[in-house]
Amino acid sequence: MLSAIFKLLAAATAAFAIPASPRLNAALVPQAVPGPWCKNFGGGGFDVAFNFSLSAFNSTLDLEGEPLVFGQAGAVDGAEFKVFSTFASFPFNDFPTLSLNQGILKPDGDVSASNSGVADGTEPTFVFTTLDLPPPAQIWCGVASTSAHGGGTGNPQLAVNGDVDSFSLCRTGDQPTAQVNVVYKATADNFGAYIFDSCFPVKLEMVGLLD
Repeated sequence: MLSAIFKLLAAATAAFAIPASPRLNAALVPQAVPGPWCKNFGGGGFDVAFNFSLSAFNSTLDLEGEPLVFGQAGAVDGAEFKVFSTFASFPFNDFPTLSLNQGILKPDGDVSASNSGVADGTEPTFVFTTLDLPPPAQIWCGVASTSAHGGGTGNPQLAVNGDVDSFSLCRTGDQPTAQVNVVYKATADNFGAYIFDSCFPVKLEMVGLLD
């Protein structure tokens, strides 16, 4: 009788057990002591990762896995500027994966690109050039997910300036073809770069790093 009860309890426990959180793929996220740009995240921070893509996530708005790509943000002689845009608003994906190396974020492939510093109220911007690259800013960090069930998808999140919580998606114009771009600490004082009333908060998820 007791053995039957124990079997029933074991079956019930297994049915309601929370599955193990997915693990980071060691080949894509080598274990290394991260730099000071990850200091806010303790043992959950990492600053080396390879071959991942980005997506925007917002559980409140049921936005899950909105792919992000490098959208256009102007050009000068010998250089182009790019920002993170939703694929839905900029349906081109010339650089499908990125890598993070000691706080520097860059697209994979045969391209010369550099990430710049990210100020409050601005879009994270990258310079693509055939000329001499400006020094990249060591400001990015990956953060392992602590909520694989319910509050997130389990993918690690991308942080800038020690912050994972201040990204938004914002429309850059009223026209249907306007890009929807990632903005850090969106503000109404943005010199017309984006429509502040259209902004909503998102987390940037690093896709493709889990076993």
